[in-house]
Amino acid sequence: MTIRKRLYISFSLIILIVAFIIGVFFYTIFNLNTINYQQNHRYDQLIRVEKLKEFNNSYSWIVLDIITDFQKIDIVNERINKANNFFKNLNTQKLTIINNSESKEEKDNLILIFKHFDIMQELIKKELYSLVLNQNSDFKSFNKDFERINIDTEKLLISETKYLQDKLTQTQNKRDDFLSTIKLELLILFSILLLLSFIISSKIINEIKEKLYRLNQGVLQLFKNGEKTIKVDIGENNELSEITKNLNAYLQKQSDIIDSREELLRNISHELKTPIAKGKFLIEKLQKNDDHKTIKNINTIFYDIEMLTSKLLEREKLNFAILKTSKFKSSTLILESLSKLLIEDEAKVIVKIQNDFDIQADFYYLTIALKNLIDNAMKYAKEFPITIESKDDIVFVSNISSKLSNDLIYYIQPFTREPNQQQGHGLGLNIVDKILSRHGFKLNYKYNNSYNTFYISFK
Repeated sequence: MTIRKRLYISFSLIILIVAFIIGVFFYTIFNLNTINYQQNHRYDQLIRVEKLKEFNNSYSWIVLDIITDFQKIDIVNERINKANNFFKNLNTQKLTIINNSESKEEKDNLILIFKHFDIMQELIKKELYSLVLNQNSDFKSFNKDFERINIDTEKLLISETKYLQDKLTQTQNKRDDFLSTIKLELLILFSILLLLSFIISSKIINEIKEKLYRLNQGVLQLFKNGEKTIKVDIGENNELSEITKNLNAYLQKQSDIIDSREELLRNISHELKTPIAKGKFLIEKLQKNDDHKTIKNINTIFYDIEMLTSKLLEREKLNFAILKTSKFKSSTLILESLSKLLIEDEAKVIVKIQNDFDIQADFYYLTIALKNLIDNAMKYAKEFPITIESKDDIVFVSNISSKLSNDLIYYIQPFTREPNQQQGHGLGLNIVDKILSRHGFKLNYKYNNSYNTFYISFK
C-alpha cells in the first residue's frame, strides 16, 4: 500500500471520528433541549397545581366568611359571587391542566381534583346558600361535608405536587447523568482521536525513515561497489519504490549507453583496420606507378569508411533521440523512403498499396528504417523487380534471393552478415531493429518460393 493511500485511509478514519464527535454534539443539544422542554413543562404544571391549592384555600375562607356573616345578606352575596368567579376561572384552566398531564395516573388524579371542586361548588351555591336564605344556623352537616371534600382535595393536590416535584428531580438527575455520560464519551473519543493520530503519524514517519535509510544505503552501495543499479528492498507499491524503480531505469539506460559506446569503439577499431590497411597498401602501390584503377580503389575505400562512420553515428544518435510522433499514411512512408534512395530505374521496384493504413510514429526515423530494408533488398536481389507491399497494418519488402543462413536475431546484431557477403558493414538491420524497438513495432522475416521477405508489423 502506498504512503499516500495510507494517509488517505488515516485521514478518512480521523474525519469519521470527528464527524462522530460532531454527531454526539448535536445529539447532546437535541437531548438537552428535550430535557429542558420537559423541565419547563413540569415546572409550569407545578405552578398550575399550586394555583389550585390557592383556590382550595380560598373556598375555605369564603365558606368561613359566609357562615360567620350569614345574617348579612350583602356580604353573603359578595362571597357567593367571588366563589362563582373562582369556579369560572377553574373551568377555563381545567382542560389546560388536565391535557398537560404526562401519565394516566396524573390525569386521573387531576380529573378527581376538579370533581371535588365541582362538589364544593354545588355545596356552596346550593346547600350553603339555601341555609343562609332560610336563616338556618345549623351548619354542622354542611361543615362536615365541605371539610371532608376540602381535605380530600388538599391531599390530592399535595400528592400531585409531590408527583411533579419528583418528576422534576428525575429530569434534573437525568440531565446531570446525561451530561456526565456525554463528557466521558467526548473525553474518550478525543483521547482515541489523539492516540490514533499519534500512532498513525508515528507509523508512517517511521516507515518513511526506514525506506529512506534503505534507499540511502543502496545509493552508498552504488558508489562504493560500482553497482549499476540500486539493489535494496523497500517494498512494493509505494512512492519510494517508484522512485527507486525510475532511478534504476535511468541508471540502466546510462549503463546501456556506456556499453553501447564501448561496443561502438571496439567495432570501429575492428572495422576500420581493414580499409585503412588497404588504403596504406594502395598508397604504397600508387607511389610506384601511376595507376588510375588504384586511385579509384582508394576512393572506394574512403567512401566505404565514410559510409561506415555515417552509419555508426546514425546508430549512436538513436540512443539519445527524442521521438516526435505524428500520424501519416503507409503510402507516404513508402514513397519518402524510396525518394531517399534515388533509384534511377523505377522498373526495379513494384509498390502495392492494398491497404493504406494510418501510422502513429516518428516519420523521420521510420523512413530511415524502411529505407534500409529497401536498400538491402536492392543490394542483394538476384532478380528484379523487388516488391514493396502495404496491407493489414504491415509493410512487406520482398526480393528474389537466397535464404538467410541464420535466424533474424543474428543479423540484427551490429557488424553481422553472411559469411560470403562482401558488401555492407552489417549495421543496416541493427539500425532498423533499434528504430522499431523504440516505437514498439516489430521486424519479422520469412522465406517462401525463392523470396526473402522482411516485414514491419504496426499492429
